[in-house]
Amino acid sequence: MSEVILEIVEEFFQQRRYFTARHGNLILVKRNKKAGESSLDTGFILDETTIENIPAAVVKAVGWHTCKITARILETFPEIIEFARDDEIKKLTDWFNKETFKKLLVIPQLPAHIELKEKVLTKLQDTGIDHLMTIPTIIYGVIDKIEPRKVYSSPICDLLRILKFYNIISPTKQQMELPLR
Repeated sequence: MSEVILEIVEEFFQQRRYFTARHGNLILVKRNKKAGESSLDTGFILDETTIENIPAAVVKAVGWHTCKITARILETFPEIIEFARDDEIKKLTDWFNKETFKKLLVIPQLPAHIELKEKVLTKLQDTGIDHLMTIPTIIYGVIDKIEPRKVYSSPICDLLRILKFYNIISPTKQQMELPLR
């Protein structure tokens, strides 16, 4: 697993006021609910705004950037989704103080062909994954929150700040509204 991707995913949640903790290659995220706030039905595929409706989650990031996640990939590499198994999830209930939490998978991209895409989504839902996000959504979400004139303690955020300051990167609304890949 790419340490850089784990740091970017962790930063994404911290920017949205989640407390984060690492558990091996998983990221545990939790935020305090505000009075009167409740979990909303967000759908299966999340983006940078709908994620804020999830109060707690176990996040697994798959940083295979040269690979679209297909049903065949999931069958060949079951370790991608093994974190969602009941016996694995039971190990984490103490950290969440027995509160309910979601299982979120972050992947590079989905197949473009609609039938292949639907097979992947069905397989993920059947194996207990609650939600899905893509790495580009996470990266654009982090870049969007970076302020070019603020210094960050995270080397990755500081690099993104510098790149944003010099207009080398700049997520536009058009880029962020691209269909899920």
